[in-house]
Amino acid sequence: MDADARTDKVWLLGIQRKLYQWSRLNPEGQYRELWGWITDSRNLRCAWRTVASNKGRRTPGIDGVTVKHVQKLGEEAYLEKIREELRIGLYRPSPSRRAWIPKSGKPGEFRPLGILTVKDRIVQCAVKQIMEPLFEARFWHVSFGFRPGRSCHAAVELIRCAMHSGTRDKDGRRHAFPYVWVIEGDVKGCFDHISHRQVLEGIRRRCGDGKVNRLIRAFLKAGVLAEDQYIRTDAGTPQGGIISPLLSNIALSVIEERYGRWVNQAQSTGDGMVAARNTRVRDRKKGRPVFFPIRYADDFVILVSGSEKDALVEKEMLADYLKETAGLDLSENKTLITPTDRGFEFLGQRIRMKWDDRYGYYPRVEVPKEKVLELCHRIKLRTGPSTTTWSLDRLLGELNPTLRGWGHYYRFCTGAKRIFARIDWYVGDRIWRWLKRKYAKAGASDSVRSRELSRIYPGRAVWRGEKKEQFLMGHLTVERFKLEWMRRPDYAWTSGEPDT
Repeated sequence: MDADARTDKVWLLGIQRKLYQWSRLNPEGQYRELWGWITDSRNLRCAWRTVASNKGRRTPGIDGVTVKHVQKLGEEAYLEKIREELRIGLYRPSPSRRAWIPKSGKPGEFRPLGILTVKDRIVQCAVKQIMEPLFEARFWHVSFGFRPGRSCHAAVELIRCAMHSGTRDKDGRRHAFPYVWVIEGDVKGCFDHISHRQVLEGIRRRCGDGKVNRLIRAFLKAGVLAEDQYIRTDAGTPQGGIISPLLSNIALSVIEERYGRWVNQAQSTGDGMVAARNTRVRDRKKGRPVFFPIRYADDFVILVSGSEKDALVEKEMLADYLKETAGLDLSENKTLITPTDRGFEFLGQRIRMKWDDRYGYYPRVEVPKEKVLELCHRIKLRTGPSTTTWSLDRLLGELNPTLRGWGHYYRFCTGAKRIFARIDWYVGDRIWRWLKRKYAKAGASDSVRSRELSRIYPGRAVWRGEKKEQFLMGHLTVERFKLEWMRRPDYAWTSGEPDT
């Protein structure tokens, strides 16, 4: 990073820290002077570097301009023109170009993706860099999606910790557990149906700068260009927009706020989370129902301490609440009420209470059998007859990223080591069959010539090409995810001084 880029980043970090700390100290306040920082040349340069380093930098919007075109024309002049348009009020967001991308694990289903122009990406990123600290300081600890330093694994681990009972009976075992039922929330077309009015109201509670609010409203109303036809956007946030994740979190935060009594008593004079935890304990002792939500973007679960009737009533009330506050509908067929000892899936992992003769009931995070079968199916397709024209290096180049990503995602699950070993054997067997099919006239000894000692895994024989070798998931470290691993954003680290 050159000196100018480092200087810009230090300036931006100082502004973000100031906003984050102010928001923490003024939970009900509005910050009214953001426009100057958003249109500052240093902020726009930081936004440009983020956009220019993004994977989508080669994808043009409706104007056909890519990052490479801007670099040829001159970055400084391009950014100065954007700044001037913002300052004098001539900037208008362009409609996003709609593209359809396949849904992972759902063949034949697609989701819409809005591709913005490079100019709009830069302006959205500049707005997000200034606005995010204001809202991040007030988002609650049970929200995980699209937030810096938080992940799917942290959301699943919080569920596991919440379901764990610390109370043992006289025999030393846990015969009861705190949450007996779970409401599995599923929102219909969340990003396409979020109410603009509710989003803007949520923004105005934290931001009192009229110019910024009007700019965000213009982003929401910019529209979509699909097959040369302009479509108005009266609701929703376009998937693919840089600021869309922040706006969706602002809108969906009403879910956890509904359960503030048991999650975070913000009005408490002390620690709101400690007060909420004490309330959960008292309500359980008195036989009152307790509801504890965990949300990752638009996927959420609500742990229920109470009867099935309590869960059913809450499901109906939550549906009405979301319709009224965010303009969203719960899917009747996909919003399920499930006993926690039967188990439920969240973010592709299975969570359930299981009995152990030594300890009693304990929460367990598992790899769903369906996910293992899906992975094996993908491996089988890539090692089928249609790929025998490939080299072994190309085949391994296709398989290894899939195996590496899948293994790293599920390495925090109970029993993952055994599943990884089985998949490693299956991959080896499929490659052997692929080689036999590729070299049909070769003998058995010729087919195994590519199986050699690994350069990466000492003492292990793997399939090796000239440059690549088989990735072994069995060598990944399998352990329990720790909530302490969540990384706080840089601007959240302050010395306590108001002007830090």
